[in-house]
Amino acid sequence: MVSLTGCLGATEYTITDVQTETTTPLGISVEVVEPNAVIEHPAQLAFTVTNKQETPIEIRNTGIWPFGLLELVPSPDMQDAGPGIILWTDRYEGSRYVDAESRQSYGVESTPLVRTLGAGETVEETYDVHGSDIIQTETMYVRGRFEPPILKYTTEQNEGWDSLLPEITVELSKKKLI
Repeated sequence: MVSLTGCLGATEYTITDVQTETTTPLGISVEVVEPNAVIEHPAQLAFTVTNKQETPIEIRNTGIWPFGLLELVPSPDMQDAGPGIILWTDRYEGSRYVDAESRQSYGVESTPLVRTLGAGETVEETYDVHGSDIIQTETMYVRGRFEPPILKYTTEQNEGWDSLLPEITVELSKKKLI
């Protein structure tokens, strides 16, 4: 009985599916690294961005490069998105552009972080999904925390910045305990 103290009231979750759709010169993919958000550890998603062109692409974001602060929201429409679930990375705490006291208390400077992604180059960042942050289980959508686009990019052919807002869905479900 003592070993179960504190565990009986905690709900555990699992990521059952992730889908990504985008039509840009950047390839975005999301892989489930750890599907289970359980008492012992969070679920994990690895986000990858690849330059599919033969020329460099500049990527701009705030907080941390290349993806910034991300969250899961219950609706793809930002008007109806409702409360989100922060996708957490320890890089938030190490960034001088993110004020991250905890997963419930964070902010970001508006300083743009711009770097170049070379032709064929790939960058990856792993984010945690903590079960204690999950409010509801269903299809959730990945969005930037303070702006809907995940990032902005420009190519040699563009005069301005284009927003990257791919359709990334994450299926969450409750995990059966005992």
